[in-house]
Amino acid sequence: MRASIILALVLLFSVSSSTQEVEHAPTVAQCQADQALWLSKLETRGGTSDILVQTLHKWQHEMSACEAVDSLNKSKYFNIETEIEAEIEGRELSFIYRHNLYQQFLDEDAAGKR
Repeated sequence: MRASIILALVLLFSVSSSTQEVEHAPTVAQCQADQALWLSKLETRGGTSDILVQTLHKWQHEMSACEAVDSLNKSKYFNIETEIEAEIEGRELSFIYRHNLYQQFLDEDAAGKR
């Protein structure tokens, strides 16, 4: 039962967005600088190993805000959002394997528990 709760929480956090709101819209310059920096970190093996998931969610939130501020580079910001999501999902899967929850996940999925 405890493992089920942990798995449910992990999956819930993977699809939820940060509840913190941006106090002010980022500038185009800030968006472009953060996008370039974060892309570099995301594409470097181990480049985000010291970054907390909460911080990654904040990055996603900022990149989403940047899409409205700098619409000419919307696809670049969306790319970062999806790269961040892949990083978070990789960490979640690693957690599931480390805690031997994957078979339980498969069993429950096969039983229709979704």
